[in-house]
Amino acid sequence: MSDMRAIVYDRYGPPERVLRLEHLPRPQPGPGQVLVRLRATSVNSWDWDAVLGTPMGRVTGPFAPRHRILGADIAGIVEQVGQGVTAFRPGDAVFGDLSEAQWGGFAEFACAPAAALAPIPAGLSFEHAAALPQAGALALQSLRKRPDLGPEHTIVFNGGGGGVGTLGIQLARASGARIIAVDRAEKRDALLALGADDFIDFRAEDYTARPSAYDMIVDVVANRPARRYPPCLRDHGRLVVVGGTFRTLIPVAILGQLLGRQRHQALGLLVYKVSPEDNAFLAGQCVAGALRPIIDRVFPLEDTLSALRRLGSGQAIGKVIVSMPD
Repeated sequence: MSDMRAIVYDRYGPPERVLRLEHLPRPQPGPGQVLVRLRATSVNSWDWDAVLGTPMGRVTGPFAPRHRILGADIAGIVEQVGQGVTAFRPGDAVFGDLSEAQWGGFAEFACAPAAALAPIPAGLSFEHAAALPQAGALALQSLRKRPDLGPEHTIVFNGGGGGVGTLGIQLARASGARIIAVDRAEKRDALLALGADDFIDFRAEDYTARPSAYDMIVDVVANRPARRYPPCLRDHGRLVVVGGTFRTLIPVAILGQLLGRQRHQALGLLVYKVSPEDNAFLAGQCVAGALRPIIDRVFPLEDTLSALRRLGSGQAIGKVIVSMPD
């Protein structure tokens, strides 16, 4: 059986201590699966948390990692199809999110459920396709929580410089709403160029301190007490928490509706769904020129450690990509 290179780990800890490059047997697709020759994988905060073993990263593996090979957002070429697969055939370019399957993106090959994948349209690179699945779908599904968003509204993206924020800002432009991005000062110009109308440096100002300032908040890095959100939202405002710390996530999940009830506000967590349909829509928007995934840096597979470190530094703008060129 042919082998492949993969970045693996068996315990939590600093990336330079626990990650290693190994040669492993190439996986074989089961029923309903396809084997993908990977060309690009994007790095997500889940990967970073899962390597370090943060409380968030231990949700699925309290004592040891559940998956030896991380990486969920993949793009590549179908190498082989399993029993019952009719949607794809060898040679098709595909992309998708494996977070509800077995992950495995930091490798040269991965098996993926055919139902989790979408075709890559002509004109979209593997790197840009890999940047879309989680971040793009999270942004899209968040914005659907406020379908009436229009020019009279203000939306803020906390963590605006990451994958969700850079795609969300672009998607929100179609509504005509006033867009505010919150992140590090050095990301200001890039986010304003993407379409944000205003910028807040989180190290200089707490964006939740502005009273009745926002109609919608998309918080990717929520780390404030839940009680801070209602005062900064307007009546009928909406908070969508995409990610953050347990000290914020749990109170928002339990008390969100109660906290916002007096002013008819909705505070809650986004229940993310892997969606090939959303991914296909996002890819179409890219080809049409209405959306542009922002790629911060591209690293080779053997330097996945540096890719994770770049994401973990908080300095990346958009997505960090691991590339496996043909």
